Amino acid sequence: MMSNKAYTDLLAFLGIGGAHPGGLELTKTILLNENLEDKKLLEIGCGTGQTSMFLHAMNIDVTPVDNHPIMIDKANNRFAEQQAGITALQMDIEKTEFKGSTFDFILSESVLSFTDTNKTLPELFRLLKEDGVLLAFEMTKKGTMPLELEDRMKQFYNMPRILSKNEWKETLKHHGFNKVEISPLPLGEIEPSEPEINPSEVIEDMYFEVMHEHEKLTYESQEHVELTIIRAQR
Repeated sequence: MMSNKAYTDLLAFLGIGGAHPGGLELTKTILLNENLEDKKLLEIGCGTGQTSMFLHAMNIDVTPVDNHPIMIDKANNRFAEQQAGITALQMDIEKTEFKGSTFDFILSESVLSFTDTNKTLPELFRLLKEDGVLLAFEMTKKGTMPLELEDRMKQFYNMPRILSKNEWKETLKHHGFNKVEISPLPLGEIEPSEPEINPSEVIEDMYFEVMHEHEKLTYESQEHVELTIIRAQR
């Protein structure tokens, strides 16, 4: 079974924007409930820059970062075409180059589960100002998840762990966050959305096998996972 490197490369080559269920429309709905005026916002795992462009259009001071060079190129091409005047930075979010207490708000869309949260969460805590907010969209497992399926998903996506809602709450509190709100959204209740794509000119055949494996795992896991909105305050 191929692993996360192939899956993240697939997302980059296809230029997928808003890969989580509900896509950009769900992200907009959640963000519009936040008071982001005069806030300095960091988007981690910005991908092709779709959400950052939306935030910039709302006059939010946004800093987009991602660890994949192809995603960075596609995001910066988007920003240049729309004369946005912002730049996506290539950076590992487990150890960034920013000073501490830099941001009022950190946005993460289907990113943290693919990292070592014991490194990522302390780093995000360090970057947030006092009372700063981390807003994350994450897949969480239900109690019905078969162990064999969980193991296959962890191997394919190279995820250290697939956390339940309670495990996310405990992990965030362990790393210093308080006022942790966990809001699950059953997949069946999320409005279907077609993700934006910006494919590269050349995509090797092997990546279509990766896509097939991803679709198979998505189908098998749909009744055992849910999308969860996590809001945690420093």
